[in-house]
Amino acid sequence: MNKRIMSYPKFFKPYLKLNLNHINFPTHLSCKFQKSYNNLPLDPYIHTKTRYRRYANYDVQTINKYDVNPDFTIKHSGKNMFQQNVLDDRKKYREFKLIENPCDPFLIEYIRYISKLLYFKTSFKKLNMDVHQVRQITYPGIDSHNSPEGIHQDGSHYVVPALVFRRFNIRGGMSYIYDENKKQINRDLLNKYDFTLFNDEELYHYVSPIKYYESDGFEEYGYRDLLGLDIHIVE
Repeated sequence: MNKRIMSYPKFFKPYLKLNLNHINFPTHLSCKFQKSYNNLPLDPYIHTKTRYRRYANYDVQTINKYDVNPDFTIKHSGKNMFQQNVLDDRKKYREFKLIENPCDPFLIEYIRYISKLLYFKTSFKKLNMDVHQVRQITYPGIDSHNSPEGIHQDGSHYVVPALVFRRFNIRGGMSYIYDENKKQINRDLLNKYDFTLFNDEELYHYVSPIKYYESDGFEEYGYRDLLGLDIHIVE
């Protein structure tokens, strides 16, 4: 366990928005992980070829329940099949290439942080987390959609729709959160190290498409690198 002191903000309803730089998280651990976005394979389920993706699944168990400073065992399950508890096409099993290094120090520390944050909201013994490493890519005249299903839920208990690492040559990608009646309650453009966490059974979310916009370089493409979490309370 990393011994540096981290802040764990009080979880408030209906959602939580944070930035890793503002919570004393060791963001230097992410350098190698961020480079791995350049090695992502195409998402075989997106026919427009505007999304690259890898996947990993983890079992998380509390090892000192009721402690004021709980810790967790985090184990990569090796699963490469993903299914969501929803009524649309996402209910079908999908197979993805695994994240290059499932034990990457950044990933493990990030999962630990999210686990502790969630523990302060609702204590648990076991979690299961689906981790989605995604690069949306866009070209002149070709937008990239990360929520083609529209305003939706993911069939989990809690979600982090996107921890953003980089926005390059793009516009759009606005994140929205809605209440149980699909009334908008939050609208944010997430930048580097921003993320949101909320109850997926109570709230809905959506992200607008990204569009190519020459702003950071002369390349005729743009992209948005992100990490998503689907969190299931097992026990």
